[in-house]
Amino acid sequence: MTKNEELNLFLQKSNELIESQYIVADIKIVNLLKTIASSETLLAIFKNCLKDFDFESAKRKYLVKKEYLAEDKGEFILPTSSRELLAFVFNVLLEMDAKSIDIGSFIKKYFFEDGSYSAGYSAFMENMIKPFRSSVKLIMESVIEGKIQDPIEAICEIEERQLREEEERKRIKKMEEDNSLKTYGEALKFLKKMLLEDKIKVKDANIKEESKSDLLLVIDMFASALDSNEKDAISYAFVAYKYTAKAYKKVLKRKMKKVNKYILDVTNGL
Repeated sequence: MTKNEELNLFLQKSNELIESQYIVADIKIVNLLKTIASSETLLAIFKNCLKDFDFESAKRKYLVKKEYLAEDKGEFILPTSSRELLAFVFNVLLEMDAKSIDIGSFIKKYFFEDGSYSAGYSAFMENMIKPFRSSVKLIMESVIEGKIQDPIEAICEIEERQLREEEERKRIKKMEEDNSLKTYGEALKFLKKMLLEDKIKVKDANIKEESKSDLLLVIDMFASALDSNEKDAISYAFVAYKYTAKAYKKVLKRKMKKVNKYILDVTNGL
């Protein structure tokens, strides 16, 4: 078989397992393992992944106790390394084929959904078998396209690319957070300065003392809301401030469109 044919057969058998019913899972697993065994390229990939791989240690790492559930319930933690993922899932499938791992008990313990086998089986396919299939596909495609000559180099390149992509995502996220923080700080500074100016205007205004008291209360409530970091409190206090300013235009001369923009910057930064 050509490498393309090997990959297509692997994908076919993987999909048959993923789309199958629980009752025939053992047969589909056998077929998938036979496909791997008949592929020179896949065997090379798995041989390299399994080198120095400790399955018992990996089980403790990737099959863990699930918090808040009964003692006999656990969860599967997806390995971040393609090599670890391939080696681990391959070993799980081998042990299921050898009956060292009972499929039903395994799914019931680590892929417990609503208590039904079908829901647990679907979760098993979604969270373990699909990522396994996707990783093998990526590596095989790199080999087929001639980007990588050695299968293990394909694994390393994919992991390096994934690491670079993750670092780039983190960099962009940090940059966005930094920009958001800067915008938040500038907006908060403007609003607090604005309210301080408003208090001075109110105190100097030629209006009744009772009105002054009411205006100062609204302004102080707005300032307190800004300090509280509570979005709802800020929104409510701003509404009160906006309508008060409208009622006392001569005292509180503000362009509410501009103020509203700064309010959005503050609430988006929380």
